[in-house]
Amino acid sequence: MRIEEYEFEEEKTLNNLADLLVEVAEQIRAGEKLELPMPTLQEGLIQVPLGEPIETGIEVTIRRHFIHVDFSLSWRRRKVEEV
Repeated sequence: MRIEEYEFEEEKTLNNLADLLVEVAEQIRAGEKLELPMPTLQEGLIQVPLGEPIETGIEVTIRRHFIHVDFSLSWRRRKVEEV
């Protein structure tokens, strides 16, 4: 599956959000791949291979009615041979 750009937003309860973050943390700790939900109109999962080192970033934006906290993770892509 080739995905050029991917963005996903969904409202979650605090418990649902905590479960999602724990699941992502466990996948990162295992160190093989990260499985992420597809956008709401598509079914399935996106599987992203993990690598080290991982660059991290946190951006906080305060607006009139919302506070946005964006986490970013990035790592070098493994060389993938095309079939």
